[in-house]
Amino acid sequence: MFRSRTGKALLAALIAATTALVSAAPQDGKFSIAVLRRDGLMIPFASFNGHTWSAPWPGAATGIPLPISIGDIPKSWWGDVAPSAPWTAWLDEGEPRPLKLVKPVQVPIFCGGHLAISTDYHGSAPPERGPTVGKDGIATAGDVTVLPITQVSVNSPDAGRLIAAVTEKFNEEEDLAASHFTHWYHPFGRNRRTHFPIELEAFYRATESTARGDYRTSYIEAVRRYPALPGDQGCGLVTFVRGWVTEFTDKKPIINIGARVTYCDRAEVSFLQPLGRINLPRAAGRDRQGGTQAYWIYQLSSWRDEFYSVAHVSTEGVKPVVVVAAGGCPKEPAR
Repeated sequence: MFRSRTGKALLAALIAATTALVSAAPQDGKFSIAVLRRDGLMIPFASFNGHTWSAPWPGAATGIPLPISIGDIPKSWWGDVAPSAPWTAWLDEGEPRPLKLVKPVQVPIFCGGHLAISTDYHGSAPPERGPTVGKDGIATAGDVTVLPITQVSVNSPDAGRLIAAVTEKFNEEEDLAASHFTHWYHPFGRNRRTHFPIELEAFYRATESTARGDYRTSYIEAVRRYPALPGDQGCGLVTFVRGWVTEFTDKKPIINIGARVTYCDRAEVSFLQPLGRINLPRAAGRDRQGGTQAYWIYQLSSWRDEFYSVAHVSTEGVKPVVVVAAGGCPKEPAR
């Protein structure tokens, strides 16, 4: 496609302006994070003051008055970042872009509500009557840069290697999950279950550096499917496993996964959507390993609720530091 010199100059100016805006944020280690929805609404949920994390923005809105304008939002809701600080959108693809805040709004999420802020971002049209809206990325204000989390093909050789590494733990967690039922027994015995393959459905990874070397953090979702039996109405049993694998040089991997025995409709199962990661300087994070301290930002959602989270990742594993309930529906009573 032909592009004029004027067009190239304009593109360069826009990129420079965006970069300048991000660089203009106060360099004090303080920042706030929001999820950025496909419909252009953002929901702040985490703040970092240079030393510790907090969640100052109101959670699922219950009896909280809706501010009339951006200027009417209580200062304490913004955390340690000034209310006038510029916001930046970090989308799944492309360069960061400035984000203009328009007004506070109340948004339904599943059976609840949440205070959000409309912006000048417009993604693709969300599905009608959905209980929630997909996330296109995150928004930040303050001194922070968002890095990507790699999605690895579930058909790659590395995926096969990872399945082999977690198989023993998968079997242990499946046995544990099956034993939790009081009036139900798994129709497939323990030995027979191990003959069904483990299939990887999601695989995300990032590599971080310390003074002692690199380590890799992976998040996985995997299943073991069973054929439908009479009475299953064509929807057979599924063992769903999700969790973290931490690999560090010359050490046995840390495998922290949990299992749920369910049916093919995946009721009560939560899925992870990675939104980005950040590295904080050692002075800001007290990382005993040296270098930087890394965090993953993600959403956990099921068919009836969603949560926004920040988790600290290190050579010792993964530990959530912020978990905010965005909205949900109560569980149906057992019949």
